[in-house]
Amino acid sequence: MKSTLSFGDGNSFSWRLIWWAVYAAAFGVTEAALVVYVRQLLGYPPGLDYAEIWAARGESLSYTAMSRELYDRGLYPVEIAREAGTMLLLFGAAMAAGRTWRERWGIFWYTFALWDLTYYLYLVWFIGFPRSLSAVDVYFLIPITWYGPVWFPVCVVMPVLALLGVRLMRTSSISLQRAGEVGTPGSPEPVS
Repeated sequence: MKSTLSFGDGNSFSWRLIWWAVYAAAFGVTEAALVVYVRQLLGYPPGLDYAEIWAARGESLSYTAMSRELYDRGLYPVEIAREAGTMLLLFGAAMAAGRTWRERWGIFWYTFALWDLTYYLYLVWFIGFPRSLSAVDVYFLIPITWYGPVWFPVCVVMPVLALLGVRLMRTSSISLQRAGEVGTPGSPEPVS
C-alpha cells in the first residue's frame, strides 16, 4: 500500500496539499490587491483599520456603515458581486477537483482558510494593514456586513478550517485507496 504522505508522485496527498496551498496563496494576493485598490478609491489611509477610519470621521463603525458607504459611492453591487465571485471560484475549483463529496468540502475549507490567511499577509506587505491582530477589519459583506478583530479569523477560524479541510481530504484519500482507486482527479467515486 502506497503511503499518502509520499512526495514521490505528483498526485500524492502531500503534493495535492502543496498545490492547493499555491492556488490559495495566489488567490490571496489577488484579493489583497483588489482590497488595496478599493481602499485607495475610498480614500482610506494605508495602515488604519476600519474602526480608526470611522473614528477619524467622528463616527463609529457599525454593521451598516461600510455597506452604506459603498452604496453611496455606487460600489456596493460591485463588492457583493466580487465577494460572491470569490466564493464561487473557491467552491467551483473544489467541486471540480474533488473525487468525493468529503474531499470536495475538504478542498474548499482548506483553500478558503489559506486564501484568507495569505490575504492578510499580503495586505500587511502591501499597505501595512493590519498593524496588529487587534485591528478591526470588515470580514465579509455577505449576507450582512461582518467585522471584528483580525485575530479571530487569523488565530481561530482559519486554522480550524484548514485542519478540518486536511482531515476531510485525508480521510477521503484513505477511503479511495482502500476502495482500490488510483487517486487521479476525476476518477469515479467509489460505489457505497
